[in-house]
Amino acid sequence: MINIKSIWENQKPTGEIIVRTRIVGIQDLQCFVATNHITGQHSFLIAVSKNVVFPDLKNYRFKGVEIFIIELDNCVELNIYLLDNDLKDIFSLFIQNILENIESSVTESEAITTTLNLVSKWKKLFDKIHFNCLSLEQQKGLTGELLFLNFLLHNEKTSSNAVNGWTAAETDFQAKDFTFGSVGIEVKFTSSKQPRVKISNERQLDAENLSDLFLVLYSAEAVKENGFSLNSLVLQTRQAISNDEERSFFNAKLQLSGYFDKDSEHYEKKYSLKKTFGFAVTSEFPKIVKNQLPLGIYDTSYSIEISAVESFIIELENILAKI
Repeated sequence: MINIKSIWENQKPTGEIIVRTRIVGIQDLQCFVATNHITGQHSFLIAVSKNVVFPDLKNYRFKGVEIFIIELDNCVELNIYLLDNDLKDIFSLFIQNILENIESSVTESEAITTTLNLVSKWKKLFDKIHFNCLSLEQQKGLTGELLFLNFLLHNEKTSSNAVNGWTAAETDFQAKDFTFGSVGIEVKFTSSKQPRVKISNERQLDAENLSDLFLVLYSAEAVKENGFSLNSLVLQTRQAISNDEERSFFNAKLQLSGYFDKDSEHYEKKYSLKKTFGFAVTSEFPKIVKNQLPLGIYDTSYSIEISAVESFIIELENILAKI
């Protein structure tokens, strides 16, 4: 994986306003990452011949990102420009995703089409970012995901690909909180006195295109001290990740989930973990999935009583064996 963020960090002032570094390994395409040393802002650009046809991108922007075309004497440059440096981790993930997908492009036109298709998908992700702090339910959802991510990071078998397998925020690409090949894992966190599984929509427990689907439920209670908070889990996870590139990848996914360090004062609510449940979501598991719903019905939320699914309980170690 190309570490875009490290390239930006190594782009020192040279006297030029904009310092560019060409991306090696992308054959037959002129791809650059750049830093504007006046504004401190970063960008990615692709230079192609003037016969490549572009759609109208005039003033095309979404949260923190602007996209425009510059026509030069001998080429045309597609610029993807980061407006908000607080989003650098997400932006580097965005650009890396583009590079991975255009690497096999045969023509410049194919590369531009692939890039703009990815721009459309990532716009949806950027637009879903919660910039005004997470709600309590969103905090609980992220807390559960980080508990399971830490479980994976502290297991030798899964530590190296745990962050990559965390797909919860990538809603346009994956439907489950964690995805490892054809294995999906949905994670829930509850502080209710009567533990139950709250399902947000008909896609969460749908095993379509998966060989195995598991559900993990963390049952906790709110405490005033000696517990863990969302903030402490973020810190613990960062410490558990062994290298800077993976840590940057994790930070990007955190921001996609709506967690920003500047809002940390709002995430100090403490919990004590009471019990962890694992369930195998087989065809007999009680659930509502898309193909069961009448035409026109969608985003169906419901709750499942623990007593109704006790026969599907599975140890977390058995889930690991399937990954």
